[in-house]
Amino acid sequence: MPAPVPVPIRQSIWARHQAGEAVAELADFYRLAPRTVRGLIQRGRERGPEGLAPDPTVSGRRRSTEHAAYEPAIHLRRDHPGWGSELIRVLLAEQGTAPLPSARTLRRWFAKAGLNPAPAGRRPAVQRRRATRPHETWQVDAAEEIPLSNGARACWLRIADEFTGAVLGTAVFPPRALERRARGLDAGPAPRGVRPVGPPRPDPCG
Repeated sequence: MPAPVPVPIRQSIWARHQAGEAVAELADFYRLAPRTVRGLIQRGRERGPEGLAPDPTVSGRRRSTEHAAYEPAIHLRRDHPGWGSELIRVLLAEQGTAPLPSARTLRRWFAKAGLNPAPAGRRPAVQRRRATRPHETWQVDAAEEIPLSNGARACWLRIADEFTGAVLGTAVFPPRALERRARGLDAGPAPRGVRPVGPPRPDPCG
């Protein structure tokens, strides 16, 4: 954020405007944006000559460091140097941070904090070899607690052949087994069509 216009220049702009000089002439003489000159003149009209001085509580340094998103944004960028400002802005929004700064503001904060810019462009995609014949590669997809029309929930495992796209098998089961396990009860037998990999083991966290 640019530094505030010095008080003597503010007073001079106000005095010359009172003498009849136009905003464009003052902006050209002091090398300021016309919007800035108009703002100073409006400030003088509302507060008088004594109110032309900048407010001490809205300096650029304090405005950035005291912003609700400043510290979370800086921490995210330090922990993940490869993340760009647009991604960090999305993550801040998901965290409920408000008000949400613009990506340009985030880049300015990162530069002032001495954090290097994220690398430009996207990372190269990882080359993955797809199956070239049937049954060379199977894909296993899982869905958990899908709501049904009767209010119940269901889980399923589906196995498909990558090359042909054919569905080789689907096992549908209620989420009862996981719920019983969460309450410390016996999880019960494995759902039909799912092969158990071993006896249940106690939860090390619980």
